[in-house]
Amino acid sequence: MTPPDPLDRNIVISEEERRRGILSAENKKLGAMLLHCRGYVVLHGAVPEALVTTMKSTFDGIYADCMASATGARAVVTAGKATKTVFWERAARIRIFPQLSNPFDSPHVLANPFAAPILEELLDNRFYCKSVSSDTCVKGSVYQAPHRDLDFYDGADPFGCVVNIPLMSCGLHNGPIEVWPSGSHLWHKKLFFKFGLPPNQQDGDNPPVEAFMKHVPSKLVALQPGDLMIRDPGMWHRGTPNTTDEPRTMLTISYFRRSYFYNYGDPYYNLDREVFNALDPSVRRAFDYCFDRSSSLYWKLQGQRAFTAVEQQRILGAPVRYGVRMAERLREVMLRGD
Repeated sequence: MTPPDPLDRNIVISEEERRRGILSAENKKLGAMLLHCRGYVVLHGAVPEALVTTMKSTFDGIYADCMASATGARAVVTAGKATKTVFWERAARIRIFPQLSNPFDSPHVLANPFAAPILEELLDNRFYCKSVSSDTCVKGSVYQAPHRDLDFYDGADPFGCVVNIPLMSCGLHNGPIEVWPSGSHLWHKKLFFKFGLPPNQQDGDNPPVEAFMKHVPSKLVALQPGDLMIRDPGMWHRGTPNTTDEPRTMLTISYFRRSYFYNYGDPYYNLDREVFNALDPSVRRAFDYCFDRSSSLYWKLQGQRAFTAVEQQRILGAPVRYGVRMAERLREVMLRGD
C-alpha cells in the first residue's frame, strides 16, 4: 500500500474550533510551521460552505458582466458595464476585483478567524490587505512559467502571505495551482540571477526556469469548497491549464507586513470610503491605510497609482515603460555580476 503523501497532510478545522471560532494552539503552531517550512498550508473547513455557495452565485453574475464588457485587448484594465467591477484578461486567465460588499465582505473571507492567527505568526498582527481578486482560468489557458510573486527574501522575514479560497471544486481536472514546496520560498537570489533564471515571468516563456524546475519536485494542490489555502508568495508556483468548459475560480487575497509595500494590486478596485465604512471592524483594520493620510502606506499607494496612470498612457507612458524595462535589465545584469 502506497503511504500517504506528506504534502497532502494539512489541517482539518474541528467542531470544537468552529464552535469557539478560534484555531487551537496546536493547530496554530502546526499551520505556522508548515507555512514557514513548506511554503503553504490548507485549512479544511475554514470557510462555511453556505457562504461559498452564495459567493459563487454572486460571482457568476459578475463574471458574466465582465465578459460581456470585455474589449478583447490583452491585459487592459476594464470595468464591467453593469457591476462596475474592475477586471482584466491575460492568456485565458481573468483577474476580477469584486467590491467588498455582501457576500465578499464577510470576516470569514477577509479576516478568517482560523487563518488570522497563522498570518500573525508570519507577518505580525498589523498586516494589511493590498487586494482581493479572482484567479479565474478558462479553457485555452496554458501552463504559466514557474515564478514567485515578489522579491527574494535572502534571509529576511517573509514579506507577505496569500490566501486562496475556492468558490468551486478546484481539483486536478480544471487547472490546479502547482507549487514547489519544501522551503523553496527561502531560496536566495544570487545563483538564480547569476545563471539566468529570472523569477518573475509568469505568462511568457521562461525556458531556463522551466528546464531547471523539472529537477525539483512539485505538487498539484486540489482545493474544495470550504477549504482555505495560505501560501507564501515567495514560494515558486504556477497556474496550470483548465481544459474543461467551466471557468475555474478561486479568490486570491494578499496580505503584507506594514513595513513592506507591494506594488501589485490596487485596493480601490475593491472599495471606496462608503464600502470601507460598512466593513466589519475585524476587516476594516486591514484596509485602514487606504484612507489614513498619516500612514506611509497611504502615500506609497498614491504614488503607485499616479505612476501606473502615467505608465498606461499610450504615448506619454512610452518612455516610462522603456525606463522600467531598462531598470529591470540593469538590475539583472548587476545581480549576475556581469
